[in-house]
Amino acid sequence: MRHLHLIGLAAAAALALGACDTTYDFDSATVGEDDGTSATARSKTSSQFVRGLFADVLGRAPERYDFAVTFNGQPAFNLPIDEETFLVNTLDGMGDPGPLRALIVAGIVGSDQVVLPSKASVSDPEAFIRDQFRRLLGREPNVYELSAFVGQWTSDSAVGPKAIVRAIAGSREYQSK
Repeated sequence: MRHLHLIGLAAAAALALGACDTTYDFDSATVGEDDGTSATARSKTSSQFVRGLFADVLGRAPERYDFAVTFNGQPAFNLPIDEETFLVNTLDGMGDPGPLRALIVAGIVGSDQVVLPSKASVSDPEAFIRDQFRRLLGREPNVYELSAFVGQWTSDSAVGPKAIVRAIAGSREYQSK
């Protein structure tokens, strides 16, 4: 009985193969070639990233200053601080600086030096999001991006202006523009 099932399956397979004798030829096509309209995205150097982030988010260049350390109310010593050199050397010392770049973005966007409106004062979240895409990426958000950002803004009380700027500035696209 088992042999009859196997013979039946073999016959059905042979008929199916014989019934599919039409073949199609397609012109070859290549995918992913540069069509001359866009360049291959390259990550910014650490210095470009730090200087751009400071300019875009803080509205200033990285600074150099002396940090005064006091002991019992008396000046003990000064530490020279160079924001750009410190961050660039740290990033360049990493095998993969991507995760550290995300932390730097979070730290800068979360600092009290960032001047962004409160969520409650933004009357048109869609316009705010569009403005941030234009300002940080130099383009309009696509339909999906705008929908996702506005959806998170309206559904999550923690998502406001700082979260939007942090998401865009932390993106691979921002880091390659």
